[in-house]
Amino acid sequence: MSSQKQIQRRVTTHTPALFVPGGKPALRRAAAFLSAAALLALAGAAPSLPAAAGPDDGKIVTTKGHVDAPKAYWDEQNGTFVLMNEANPYKTGADTYELDKTVNWVGKGYSTRDGKSQYTMTLGDSPSLAFLGEPGQTLYMAPHLTYGNQDPIWAGLGASTKVPTERFRDGVFATDILSVEGPGRMELFRYNPDDAPADVYRMLSSSSTGWHSWLLDKGSHTHNTTTFTRPGRYVVTYRTVARSTDGRIISSKPSKLVWQVGGMQPVLGDGTPTAVPTVDRYNAAPVGDLDAAKYMLSVAPHRLDADPAKNKDADDKLSDITFTAANKNLKGTLTLYNNGYFLTDLPVVNGTATWSEMLGSEGSQLQAVFTPDTSDANSAEASRWISHKLTYEPGKAESVYSDDGNGSWPEEIPDQANTVLSTGQYTPTSMDYDVTVTPNGNGFSTVEVRFKDPKVRGFLRGGFYAQDDPVYPYLDLEGSVEDGVARFTFRDESFYKGTALRVKMLTHPDMNASASTTEVAANYEPGTKYTAHGALAPDSAPISDAPKPAPVDPSPSAEPTVAPSAEPSAEPSEAPSEAPTAEPSTVPSVSPSEVPTVPAVPTASAEPSVPAPAPSTPAPSSPAPANPTPSAPAPSAEPSTPGTPGNQCVPGKIDGRTKISHGHLDIQATLKDRQLSVGLRDDSGIIDADSTVRPLDSVVWTVSENARRVRTERMADEKLNFMGPVGTAFYGLPQTQQSGLPWPGYNTQDIDYSQLRGPVRLHVVPKVMPEGARFGMFTESLNGADVLLDSTTGKTTIDIDYATHAHANWVFSEPGQYMFDVHYSATLADGTEVNSPVQQLAVAVGKKASDACSFETAVPKDPNAASDDFSGVRRVDSATPGGTAGANQPGSAQSGAAQGGQSGQAGASGAAGDVNAQGSSDGSADGSAGGVYPGGISGGGTGGGSLGQSGVSAASGGVSSQQGGLARTGFGAVSVAVGGALVLGAGTVMVLRSRRRAS
Repeated sequence: MSSQKQIQRRVTTHTPALFVPGGKPALRRAAAFLSAAALLALAGAAPSLPAAAGPDDGKIVTTKGHVDAPKAYWDEQNGTFVLMNEANPYKTGADTYELDKTVNWVGKGYSTRDGKSQYTMTLGDSPSLAFLGEPGQTLYMAPHLTYGNQDPIWAGLGASTKVPTERFRDGVFATDILSVEGPGRMELFRYNPDDAPADVYRMLSSSSTGWHSWLLDKGSHTHNTTTFTRPGRYVVTYRTVARSTDGRIISSKPSKLVWQVGGMQPVLGDGTPTAVPTVDRYNAAPVGDLDAAKYMLSVAPHRLDADPAKNKDADDKLSDITFTAANKNLKGTLTLYNNGYFLTDLPVVNGTATWSEMLGSEGSQLQAVFTPDTSDANSAEASRWISHKLTYEPGKAESVYSDDGNGSWPEEIPDQANTVLSTGQYTPTSMDYDVTVTPNGNGFSTVEVRFKDPKVRGFLRGGFYAQDDPVYPYLDLEGSVEDGVARFTFRDESFYKGTALRVKMLTHPDMNASASTTEVAANYEPGTKYTAHGALAPDSAPISDAPKPAPVDPSPSAEPTVAPSAEPSAEPSEAPSEAPTAEPSTVPSVSPSEVPTVPAVPTASAEPSVPAPAPSTPAPSSPAPANPTPSAPAPSAEPSTPGTPGNQCVPGKIDGRTKISHGHLDIQATLKDRQLSVGLRDDSGIIDADSTVRPLDSVVWTVSENARRVRTERMADEKLNFMGPVGTAFYGLPQTQQSGLPWPGYNTQDIDYSQLRGPVRLHVVPKVMPEGARFGMFTESLNGADVLLDSTTGKTTIDIDYATHAHANWVFSEPGQYMFDVHYSATLADGTEVNSPVQQLAVAVGKKASDACSFETAVPKDPNAASDDFSGVRRVDSATPGGTAGANQPGSAQSGAAQGGQSGQAGASGAAGDVNAQGSSDGSADGSAGGVYPGGISGGGTGGGSLGQSGVSAASGGVSSQQGGLARTGFGAVSVAVGGALVLGAGTVMVLRSRRRAS
């Protein structure tokens, strides 16, 4: 025996006495296995189960998809919160499940775009990442964004739209991590490496008490990065908590969610664990002869393939854990532990088992428990074994052996950095805090709030407010108070100049103190240092933990208000109206109970839990034609023509469409009976308290001045040039949710892709845009930008290769009114092309457009929208005050005064003109008589343009191209062009010059 082997071995040879818990009745166990087998068959897996299983086999496994867990729901009957897991584990549509019956599995995952690892994160040298570990350290990761799939898991957390925040002190409710039991540390955050030093937004932590709590908004959900320092089984205990307006603590029961990090995927079941405990398997196994067995457990750096093409990204971060035995016919189960916590079960076949795992950059203790398969003749007399601890250190190889006897049963070794959150109430010894804003000298500044009492817990909010909008800021301050200090670093943009900087300090419900707002600068000047003093409000409400029914309609607690400065913003993008129209703020009614019904075990024919929207035209009995038939725009129930005597604006609406100014929205596709449909899944809570699927035709997204952004150096990727040069201002709806702005995405997660051949395609075709405007949509991640839509290149289609729910950055270069024809298309498995009916998405960008009563232009949905060209797109002068269209049908010759604004002048008819596919011209007039007038838009001339199959007409005597272009109104010539030139047949290029009418 070598001296090295002697050092590695242990001298303990006893078989430990083990606690044997009471077993389940055989009938119940058999039923549990049957239930799991049925679910496996439903999910498309073989119904056979392993002889031995991990502790979470049989649970509802949420992985490789969009998962919101925990998600807080409101139980009206009991006046409290209930935590659920919202996911699509059975691929029958998203549904909700009791949290403790589910397990989030984070396995390996790779981008289909470039093969990059989506399950590992190697830390760079950014100081903002120091809370995660040292530069170069590699962590297990559930990513903020995935590409081409949702591997290993796309996880977040959130809250229902029906949480009655008006009943809570200061409207505050939060999700807490009470404790984390596992082999390492857990962190939740958002990370953008190109925006240092404002590259990290922390959210939740297992180790930092200040980051044990995350402030929630009703109807919101997050997408964030979740990291783990070591693989293994983590049990996370959560609660959601608020304080009522009368001082009571309202809390969900502590709810546990298992995160299985690494290892093999648990077996999908109905929520009932089916595993035989490892300790039971071990005690039932024969003792055998360990000396003769010659078992060995080893760990070593992963051996890469000699052919680099066969290695995957991050394979160099793996370690190989190997078990061998002298009996080459041996069968059984090897259970691996990391720091005493379950890691995975491995089948032992032919005397060996190997697992490649990313063990992380910190050392740990590995152990194994082997139990032979006594039903196999070659293994019936084999010995059970508890290995000694095997020390893992990155880059090193180690082994332990059975002839050293059994080790002790694996004992959990918690990470010493993890902390447990105290849930006791606390009264601050001082309510005072100081605020400083300090420029960093690199275009960034940091807001710091420091309490005199370091035990205060709470949340930093607030931001830069326009002088006429004290509700929603240009930029949300966002942070938590840790050891009495909250910090937020931001890019100090020029358009914050002249705004009011206000800091809102919201207290955690456990604090016996209320929120306060401090105005730091009434007229903010970027790059300037500011100081201010504030104090929390004493909590005078009675404090009691005794449960009592929630009040039916209590008055919300009032937050101290700060009068905005009368000084206007220094750089307004457009003149604000003197008396802005306020959107109605109605408190949604709360149903008797919104606690989701836990679904029964689904069958193969189960329908999605969210019903598909009714198509805007009757569903045909045969497959839909290749080109979708448009539906008529949704009529207004309360028509109003602004500026016309006797008619008034309808509050909260534009042309009969209801305004949606903020909240979570998805352009949702459903496939039923071989028919595609498109609708808007509305989680904003503005129209209905419930999540509702409604027609796109019935709403308008309003984008406030808070969406103003500037293209910075971090967005210098040439793929983003549709924004304009670096330094160009634009309006943007960010990829992550921001208060006061719509958060739109797209959603195909309820579609069964096995019924399709290829992707589902989302078509977003611009039909109305402001003069000179550009539009685009892109995503960004650790791997850079990915452009999905781009009006400057004619990219109007997003290929969606798998069932997903995704968000992206939406870019509008100019304020004004935008209209898009939107539909989905796909190819069924038998080759049939299907299209949803076309619906029109309306977006009002900027204050003036959002406050308007009517759209300046109305166009019919294009019956040939499937061609995805820009033919017939109207350009509306963004400086024109809001009136209605002088002509709203292609080729019509109505006067501008007939439907125009109050001060509009009639636009004379232009002569017919057409440019056909060959470039020949019929008619010579340019339509210049269709003029621009205040209060309306140009009157339409007769004639229309057409080309090939586009079938799209310009309203003022236009032209169209097969590549597509953008038609302008308000000019002497209506031009349809890409990049200023129109490409005609046979390579002919027509350069289009526009000329304005003399004023």
